[in-house]
Amino acid sequence: MSNRMICLVLLAACGAAPAAPLAEPVGPPQPPPGPGVWATWSHAQKLAYMRSTVLPAEREIFARFEPVRFAKLDCDWCHGPGAAQGTYKMPNPELAKLVGGAEGFGELARVQPEVLKFMQSVVVPETAKLLGVPAFDMEKHVGFSCYQCHTRSDGH
Repeated sequence: MSNRMICLVLLAACGAAPAAPLAEPVGPPQPPPGPGVWATWSHAQKLAYMRSTVLPAEREIFARFEPVRFAKLDCDWCHGPGAAQGTYKMPNPELAKLVGGAEGFGELARVQPEVLKFMQSVVVPETAKLLGVPAFDMEKHVGFSCYQCHTRSDGH
């Protein structure tokens, strides 16, 4: 993969300019759901929690990495234009497709080490914690990972 392609993939992975107005948090932050609880919540419960807790937390997480770029992080950044209508799907096929396996992530580590480190050591574990799910375990290959948001380039 060329450097230009990797840069495009990484830029798209973190989102493009927001397409919809900035979503504002609704209500005070709530504690994360317990293990397995997220999967039992209704769409309305998840939406309320995403707006009151996840959105402000993710905005802060991403702003620590690039304050100007992510100052106005909204639902569309992760969920795409279907966020406002509730028609989005996760993983989001509109985000950059990632090349899986050691070779794909090795290439990202060589070309964009700061981005990969940020996503693996900050975004994945913090988002998993917010959702009350385990973060990805590299040895067992289970848990919340890049592929809860991004699809793979090979379709798996």
